[in-house]
Amino acid sequence: MTEGIRRIVADAVEKMREQSNDVRLFVLPVTPRPASRPRVSKWGVYYGKPYTEFRNNAQPYADAYDSHPPIYGPVVIFIEIVCEKPKTGKLVHPRGDVDNYAKGPMDCMTKSGNFWHDDVQVVSCQCVKRYADPLESEQPAINLYFYELQDP
Repeated sequence: MTEGIRRIVADAVEKMREQSNDVRLFVLPVTPRPASRPRVSKWGVYYGKPYTEFRNNAQPYADAYDSHPPIYGPVVIFIEIVCEKPKTGKLVHPRGDVDNYAKGPMDCMTKSGNFWHDDVQVVSCQCVKRYADPLESEQPAINLYFYELQDP
């Protein structure tokens, strides 16, 4: 399963590079967590503890990004979610909806203002999830490839 997902990622990044010579990579070296449903109380709206911890751990990395100036035009993004495999379990892929995994990193990137100014600029988003490869001592992380879409 992992090799199949890796092939999808490699093919997608290759196609992105055919579209743009400015494909950027941002790696969030934190354990991915899917966004939980927002909960409403008399004190306001909040998210579950695991997702809140993820956002608190990921935000400093997004805030520190200064490799490139922010993008002002439309953005194409590819997100690779690399999760730690549980010690027990039958699933061949991580638990959690892929769109909920994508929400956290994109919200962190938008909040920082270092990547783009508003997530309304994202016109295409593809996301895959897989387990980290223990044979390569791979750590859980989120790999984000993105570029500004240019009209021909």
